[in-house]
Amino acid sequence: MKKLFLILFILLFSINAFSQAITQKSIVGKWKVVAVLSKMDNPNLKDIVRGFKNSTFDFKESSAINLTTTDNSKLFSMITAMINKSKWRLKENNFVVEVGSKSDNYNIMKIIISEVNDKIIFHLHETELDLQVVKQ
Repeated sequence: MKKLFLILFILLFSINAFSQAITQKSIVGKWKVVAVLSKMDNPNLKDIVRGFKNSTFDFKESSAINLTTTDNSKLFSMITAMINKSKWRLKENNFVVEVGSKSDNYNIMKIIISEVNDKIIFHLHETELDLQVVKQ
């Protein structure tokens, strides 16, 4: 429990520091996942973890988003199909990227962006996965 509070504290602190630098323009581009930082004990999520471990997020200037992976399980294929039909937007608080459409209130995926020890982290709110990413 202490570890969880420490991680949340670090995320909140780093989000505040990094959020001043996040703009729509700084997010545009390809972000390759270089590491999955979260441990998932649930065997039902192993395909999702493996899919994200080998994925690249491409945030287009037109607000389109493309998620690709080299490990395309049936479940992860459904996730990429849903995301690739969506748009992205930067929430007003400047550290949450929302994926979806106006009709679903951008509710497919929420990505909390932070910087910890000079590393960019995408925290996927729905799965609680933390992905270390680098911009290509």
